[in-house]
Amino acid sequence: MLLKALWVGGSLIVLAGCAAAPLAPPPAHLLWQDQAFEYDAALVSVSRWDLFQLDAGLLSKLRDPRIQNSSAQYRLNHLVTLLFEPETKDFSYSRNHSTIAAETWRRKSGDCLSLTVLSYSLAKALDMRVQMQEVRVPVVFDRRGSVEFLNRHVNLLISGRSDGGLYVKDGLLRAGDVIIDFEPQVASGREGRPLSDDDILARFYNNVAAEYLAEGELTLAYAHFKAAVLAAPGYSPSYSNLAQLYMRKGLLQSAEQLLLYAIALDDDSDIALRSLHQLLVSQGRESEASKYKEILQARQEKDPYYWLGVGLHHLQEGNYQKAVNALERAQDLTRGFQEVHRYLAMAYWRAGDAIQAKNQLAVLESLMVGDLEFAALGRENQRTP
Repeated sequence: MLLKALWVGGSLIVLAGCAAAPLAPPPAHLLWQDQAFEYDAALVSVSRWDLFQLDAGLLSKLRDPRIQNSSAQYRLNHLVTLLFEPETKDFSYSRNHSTIAAETWRRKSGDCLSLTVLSYSLAKALDMRVQMQEVRVPVVFDRRGSVEFLNRHVNLLISGRSDGGLYVKDGLLRAGDVIIDFEPQVASGREGRPLSDDDILARFYNNVAAEYLAEGELTLAYAHFKAAVLAAPGYSPSYSNLAQLYMRKGLLQSAEQLLLYAIALDDDSDIALRSLHQLLVSQGRESEASKYKEILQARQEKDPYYWLGVGLHHLQEGNYQKAVNALERAQDLTRGFQEVHRYLAMAYWRAGDAIQAKNQLAVLESLMVGDLEFAALGRENQRTP
């Protein structure tokens, strides 16, 4: 699924992030504002068990000894059939709502977090060696009304090694490993950041909180952001998102401290930097704000995923030469990134440069030759330019 960050009335909210080394959190009086939001822990009704628990009827079928005692390959095939075959009403991607595994199964639809949670729960029920992971994707914003979502991505890695271990070399998955991914447009064989059950739980709470914030349900948003922090204290977007909520209430000192903490936690903290810059500007603290703007711009200049996002935005807007320029910048910053060459081929093609488009497709093909044993399973085929 794509995890999200949102921009609400001039503030940006992140729905996915990465764990980092432990740091001392802000003081409790700045971190929590229970009274201001009428906090009640009971407002968070989904537990970790609830999130991963499968539908009882489905679980009973998966526990059939004929399945449990079958080969690893048979169980993998069974999992793929459950998720992707038309006769089982293969699952559709839906960006707007994160759901628990049992609900996702009933709806046959979900965002990438929901579908990854379901896939993980199915694989665990089938006694497979699996790892949820967060992978970097192009920086692309999705506006819904007054809210902008910044999407990040999680998927599922299934180990194909005989010893069950997960094996990565040179940033790429090796022979036998399989990725289950519901967004083939952003899927790749590159290494992701492993996520624990608690990491995923925090992301689920964070997504739900952001949905409540977008709807103006501030008490529910606060309860779920707090649950996200408590589930995974090293997950930086929970702090930067909570800061956006505090700004809604005029709790600006607390918001600033949370953004600073999010930046200290995570080296991929562009959203927190952007939010802090805007907060300082709104307070007339231009000199301080400029420092964070410079840091953000310096990071973006060196970040291929930023330029990928810029390129994709121009592709969607029909500005094909601008897309080429941005994607060429991404190409200069990378080596072996299939997604760069895929989108650059498309941009060249639409800009009318068929020769360069074919050159990029040739590069893409050469990269995929060494990646034949990597399987990115998805619902759609890649389309040529």
